[in-house]
Amino acid sequence: MRKRSRIFKVLVCMAFLSLVITPLFSKDIEFQYIELEQVSRYSEDRIAFQHIEKDFSADFDNSIATLLIIKDKKMYLIKDGYDNPKEVRTQKLLYDTESRMGGDLWANKINMKPDYIRITERRVELLKNFNEDFVSKNFGSFYTSIRDSFLQKHVNVFKQLMLNRKESGLIVERMPIPKPTYIGSEDVPVKYSITVSGKTIDEKLYYAADMDGDGITETFYVTIPDGFNWGYKSGPNIVFIYDNKQEDIKKMIGTLAKDAYYGTADEEKVILTTFPKDEDIIREFNLEKVEASVENK
Repeated sequence: MRKRSRIFKVLVCMAFLSLVITPLFSKDIEFQYIELEQVSRYSEDRIAFQHIEKDFSADFDNSIATLLIIKDKKMYLIKDGYDNPKEVRTQKLLYDTESRMGGDLWANKINMKPDYIRITERRVELLKNFNEDFVSKNFGSFYTSIRDSFLQKHVNVFKQLMLNRKESGLIVERMPIPKPTYIGSEDVPVKYSITVSGKTIDEKLYYAADMDGDGITETFYVTIPDGFNWGYKSGPNIVFIYDNKQEDIKKMIGTLAKDAYYGTADEEKVILTTFPKDEDIIREFNLEKVEASVENK
């Protein structure tokens, strides 16, 4: 009986540690979910947005969006798709103890109805509510309006980086995605992943990626190395959209990587309006003009 008690205490301790230590790791991006207790400073007005729809493991929420607004030393944190991590991990602990499969324990998904709000002033809590009806009714339109305006602003900056590639140092990489090689696998056309990165004058780094080669950008982030964060290796500190599956966000970021590789209509217009005339080139290089043949006229 004592042995079982000790095992249970160890499991509880492990569960507690998993609540405290929350960094996530992927092949190329590290991040933490935004929590007010970990925000490095509240003395400057700013906005940050985080949108995660990626499966890592049963320990981490696979569908959650978070909007952080800091204004006049108040912090406003609104979430969509919130599941209480403590309750989820307690449920997982029970399943593990009973050797049962629990499926996706993070049941609450992003649905454009925010279900979590916390407001603090100088880190003193003013409001906390995790009821979807209350949060969505009172703050839903506010959340959507700020989120969309904020994202569109940074999408527009990214498009300007594409239009001014020489100044922004835009880097575009296109790599073939390995085809399936198992016996009996279907011979499918090669797909290509596209990643794009560029910097603004004030050192903001912009990044967009279509990693599965379907032509749709699913990852987009903006970050600046100014020391603002919400913990060790908390990830991009302005915008972080990871593996998006929402149609409304897709309308804003969906073609960014593709456009960066193939070019945009605006870029074509610039090229066409600045393309030199043949007479100017002939004169500049002291060439001899050749009359066009009858067939070419």
